[in-house]
Amino acid sequence: MAYSKVSIFNMALNHLSITAPISTNSMDKDARAIVLNNFYETARDEVLKAFDWGFANTYRDLTLSTESSPNPEYPYVYDCPNDCIATRALIDTVKSDERKFEVFANTLGEKSILAQIECARLRYTRRIEKEVLYEPEFAITLSYYLAALAGETLTGQQKKADSCMQKYEWKLSKAKQLNAQEGAAEDEDNSQYYDVR
Repeated sequence: MAYSKVSIFNMALNHLSITAPISTNSMDKDARAIVLNNFYETARDEVLKAFDWGFANTYRDLTLSTESSPNPEYPYVYDCPNDCIATRALIDTVKSDERKFEVFANTLGEKSILAQIECARLRYTRRIEKEVLYEPEFAITLSYYLAALAGETLTGQQKKADSCMQKYEWKLSKAKQLNAQEGAAEDEDNSQYYDVR
């Protein structure tokens, strides 16, 4: 299924027991859509940051910054990619292994990366703005978080918002389990098989 902002908004409303859906044509006028939209970008970015989602995982070779490092342990300063929501690993492209790093705000207030290596590749969670790229577990988790944030405003009941927050945390936990299973395949052990010719 391809997701859209409208479909995620309608899932959030359903979590709050609001059954009348929002239509694509009413997004600019519907008061519920306006409330949900006020939270949407922040909620999306927070849910992306909360977990190392496979569909939002990407790699990029880093560019050395003109800034100087404030930490002598990490002499190299790299500019962080603009679409980076969360840094996950720094890879030494010469030795092909992961290295320690530190994230800090440079003099312009932008996110930068301090490292001990001169040739670095970053693995990170990138901002995904096109809902059609969302995986099912991300879309449902985001919808619960959105319902938790907007719940009291939309229903007047903090209890419904709190219930959605609990379900968000549960869905996030389930998503972590599902995502972990994707890369968990083991190589087949051929020692169990015998040639019976």
